[in-house]
Amino acid sequence: MGKLGAVLAIAALLAMANGVFAYGYGTSSISLGSYSRSMMNGNSTSVSYTVNLASGSTWGTTLSVVNNNQLASHGIMVSLSNPSGDPPYSGTMSISASSTTPAGTYNVTLAATGDDPSTSNSNFVLTVLAPTTTAQTTTVGSANQTTTAQQTTSVASTSIQPSSTIAYNSTGAYYSNGNSTAQLASSVLIVLIILGALYGLFAWKSALTRLVVIGTALILIGTVAWLYGDYSGGIQSYIWGGVAAIAVGTLMWIYGDAKGGTFKQKGASGAVYLGIALIVIGLLGWVYGEVGAPGVSEYWWGGTVLLVVGTVIWLYGDAKAGAFLRRK
Repeated sequence: MGKLGAVLAIAALLAMANGVFAYGYGTSSISLGSYSRSMMNGNSTSVSYTVNLASGSTWGTTLSVVNNNQLASHGIMVSLSNPSGDPPYSGTMSISASSTTPAGTYNVTLAATGDDPSTSNSNFVLTVLAPTTTAQTTTVGSANQTTTAQQTTSVASTSIQPSSTIAYNSTGAYYSNGNSTAQLASSVLIVLIILGALYGLFAWKSALTRLVVIGTALILIGTVAWLYGDYSGGIQSYIWGGVAAIAVGTLMWIYGDAKGGTFKQKGASGAVYLGIALIVIGLLGWVYGEVGAPGVSEYWWGGTVLLVVGTVIWLYGDAKAGAFLRRK
């Protein structure tokens, strides 16, 4: 690999780390033109919103309706005219209720994610009123006189009860907001992985062993960045950047083992194949969770465990094959 290769490898590791340190440029707050509104089912309304910079520097931020799917299941559709931008930016939230939407009070929960995440969610209270009914009564008197009376009953006055209030939060099938603890923990892990990789690059001069070191570092850095992206509001750049790092690290490692003849050694190839299989399963399972069930932490931690365990087993197989015996 030589000195140039080592320098390029270090630059790649530092570039990966910069993605995690970049998070936390600032925080944002969400303000609405109105925080509550009432309307009949079958109608629609709109309200303005602004994503303001609360602290730090402005950067790419995305506004989303946290409980959009739950609202849709009740016939309430919410759309944002301008969901992404650099704070401050504004837009209009349009809300429509179908004719079958049950009367009640619904919370539309907004959250900002990205490099300037919101420190707290913003709630818009929508009260859906049931239509009034009119009953007509006709009475025929003794002198064949007809009297007609109309009685109007407001269903809305009795249909909105505390039990009808539907409130949602950002747990379950959605990402939660990020916090400083996740940022600090991921940054510390990234630094430790980079320091370990730097030691490995200078301790082992063999090009194939260096590929193992770089592959291991990329897989671990990608796992930390991915997990961090999930726990920081679902930041897609970190999630898919982590996927790319894991994929590239795995391919580099496989290439190094193939050139070094590790797959031909019976005593070591079993552990190597098992490690690769666990990494691939963890990678694909985690990706499936991101696409099919975003925000479900079982996929995050299941993928993390498989990736870490697979990496350890793979390293064990390489050690048995003698990848770390020679320093030069």
